[in-house]
Amino acid sequence: MKLVFLKPEEVAAVWDEIAPQFQRVVSKACHGEFTVDDLYRMALSGNAIIGVAREENGKVAMVMAFQFVLYPSATGVNVLAMAGKNLKQFMGQFLPPFKTFCREMGADWIECAVSPGMERMHHRHGFETVYRNLRMSVKEDCPDAGREAG
Repeated sequence: MKLVFLKPEEVAAVWDEIAPQFQRVVSKACHGEFTVDDLYRMALSGNAIIGVAREENGKVAMVMAFQFVLYPSATGVNVLAMAGKNLKQFMGQFLPPFKTFCREMGADWIECAVSPGMERMHHRHGFETVYRNLRMSVKEDCPDAGREAG
């Protein structure tokens, strides 16, 4: 397999081929954070980078979308989505060069929001749990919407 990171001007040429992989992530693992169309627009504008791993025969094996996150004292790389076949092989083969790429681009760490099952798999590849991600809807259809605080 070979992993390449697409420049914004290269995304449109392969999007129809890779979008179904991202759709699987959006359908199964996302909770309203983004759509496949959002990823496409982000990649075209340079706000996200798309990585594509291909098998020797040229078939897409894995795709990933990530973005750089600028904190006041550090730079992170947030993996938004990763999908394809044989994630274990992908992580073993491509995590080291991805780490090198991120480091060379000035990042201090790689971060991702994952399910408990994916958390366990990522731990086996050197990721550490730093925070627990919590969420509360503030939309008007919430049971407590409109109640005064305090």
